[in-house]
Amino acid sequence: MLFKHQHLLNELRRTGVQATAEILSVTTLGGGSGIRALLAPDEDLGSRWLDLRLKLRVVPPNAMDLPFEATVLTRMHTLKVQGGKVPVWFDPADHSRLVVDYEADLANHQHYQAEAAYYRAESDLLSHRYDQQPGLAWTPVGGRLLPVQAALGPGHGRLLTTGPLGDLLHAPAEAAVTAVRTQAAALLPHLAADWFTRHDLRFDQPYGNLPEGAGPAEAAGTALAVAVALVSLISGRIVRPESAVTGALAPTGDLLAIADLKSAAAGAKHGHATRLITPAANEPERQHLTAKQSQGLEFVLAATLPEAVRAALARHPVKGHAVPA
Repeated sequence: MLFKHQHLLNELRRTGVQATAEILSVTTLGGGSGIRALLAPDEDLGSRWLDLRLKLRVVPPNAMDLPFEATVLTRMHTLKVQGGKVPVWFDPADHSRLVVDYEADLANHQHYQAEAAYYRAESDLLSHRYDQQPGLAWTPVGGRLLPVQAALGPGHGRLLTTGPLGDLLHAPAEAAVTAVRTQAAALLPHLAADWFTRHDLRFDQPYGNLPEGAGPAEAAGTALAVAVALVSLISGRIVRPESAVTGALAPTGDLLAIADLKSAAAGAKHGHATRLITPAANEPERQHLTAKQSQGLEFVLAATLPEAVRAALARHPVKGHAVPA
């Protein structure tokens, strides 16, 4: 079993020279450990090892020193390919004393993985932003545009909130459901009077990360989006894809101003919305937004919940939709 060269690595970190080496060839050792490592989940990366023989071309940081080649046996956390780069330490007086800095390589890989995960999440948000379906609304929270998705099933009137926003979403969701029930005659005129007592509802944040520091004040503005998503799900009318929705709700259904319209506008624009539906009570703050802050964004100021729903939803339900019994 190949050792990790930890002693030599520690020594050369003190007395040697750090450089970057190009991989000229790579051989995976250890009877298929490379395949097992590739199949291992990402969360096991810290305990995953590959036994490798690397032929390297080392370029010293001092331009006066000539590049040199070296072959090393090492253990790595990630499979390497010809032409790739690895960080190394070497003894300037004896180039045979060279070690791959597998710890720095792992740190670089994890940084890359984190960046890749971020851009995958951004891509998911953009693709889902235009995934038009009943029950999906978008709302700015803490400067980011996040999806809120409504689902239902047979039950007894229970309410469940899930996803990264789940805990913070529960109180706004309760207010939203109560408001929709209170104004069901105007919002859903064909709905049976006992419909809400025969169904359980779930509201989820299926994509995106909750912004750091977001709390109840930021989450309060999701209530209008929850109400819009619920009406969309039941009626089959999709939320207009260019629209983001924000607003707090009283249980009576009255629209309440959100705490930070500037942040909501920034979040809507970041998520490529061009239309922000917000309570009319936010009009004074809207007037104080700079031209840059409001550029490219149409504000729809709604005075009531039915007005906000009409502005947010398409006129007609999707083909084949039937109101859940």
